[in-house]
Amino acid sequence: MPRFRVLAVATTAVAAVAAVPTTAHAQEFVPCSATALRNAITRANTTPGPSTLYLSFGCTYQLTVEDNPGNGLPLVTSEIDIIGNKSTLRRASTAPNFRILEVRGPGGNLTLRNLTVRDGRSTSGGAGGGGIAVGFGSRATLDTVEVTRNQALVTGPGGGIVAGGSLTLRNSTVSYNIAQDEGGGVSAHGPLTLSNTTITGNSARAEVGGIVVHGTLTATNSRVTDNADGEATGGIRVRSGATATLTDTLIRGNTTARQSGGGGAAGGINNSGSLTLERTTVFANRALGTADQGGGIANFGDAAVATIRNSSVTHNLARGSLTSAGGILNTGGTVSLTATPVTDNLASNCTPSSPAVAGCTG
Repeated sequence: MPRFRVLAVATTAVAAVAAVPTTAHAQEFVPCSATALRNAITRANTTPGPSTLYLSFGCTYQLTVEDNPGNGLPLVTSEIDIIGNKSTLRRASTAPNFRILEVRGPGGNLTLRNLTVRDGRSTSGGAGGGGIAVGFGSRATLDTVEVTRNQALVTGPGGGIVAGGSLTLRNSTVSYNIAQDEGGGVSAHGPLTLSNTTITGNSARAEVGGIVVHGTLTATNSRVTDNADGEATGGIRVRSGATATLTDTLIRGNTTARQSGGGGAAGGINNSGSLTLERTTVFANRALGTADQGGGIANFGDAAVATIRNSSVTHNLARGSLTSAGGILNTGGTVSLTATPVTDNLASNCTPSSPAVAGCTG
């Protein structure tokens, strides 16, 4: 009898646990209408728990007016997953200037899948983010998304995306965006993760055509190609105190045209923090100005550390200065090469680096 009572109590306890209500995962189909999308995001923000919005297949959600200052869609302040179904979020050509959307912390957690974000224009000065802004303390994940032809106007960074919070790009493309300030493609202050992603054809009127890293960048099987700026870096700039790790990644065809000033410039990668390359190709990048510059890689400052393994730095170009190196220019920092040829760069491979780059000749 005592054993029966124990079993009965245990069974009652299990039943009580099973009866505890759980928060439902809200799901909603969004008709092909900008108004319908605005209303759906607003509802999702006020619904407990995560929400999934399914967009109409192949629809263009054309935004003609601001929803809130600076944004065409409502602020994302909760956990929302938007399934695009090959749809497009677009600012109408006749509309006032505004970015497409903003994720705001601390609760904002946005996932975009299988859609295009295009033609946004941020005008909020230093806030930037022509297409998407990811606020400090928030998160955004883009999976099979194209962010294209957006602009950060005035003095804004991040022509395509500006991220103070965490940003992950998978199987995505950031292309043909423009920033007046830094980061034509992406300006990242928080953790940035790229996986099978292409950053291409972006430009900055000031500096860093492709990606500027203030926090951490982890890139795997990705491509940073054909980006350009007029001041400091064509492809990727790793700021002082920042960290970038690139694996199985291509850095190709990026261009800078800086003419003067301190701090140096680079066609491919400009590092003032900590840079690690593994099985990465730095190819055919160009530094065309007259400042101190590296065609492929520039490693500037006493705290700059570049560790390059099983990679290659070839066919890059730097011209116009006696303190330029076509392959790698090291100024005050440390560069370590392991199984990494630095060859066929113009006008030199690593000369006149100081300290010299061990294992690099010419």
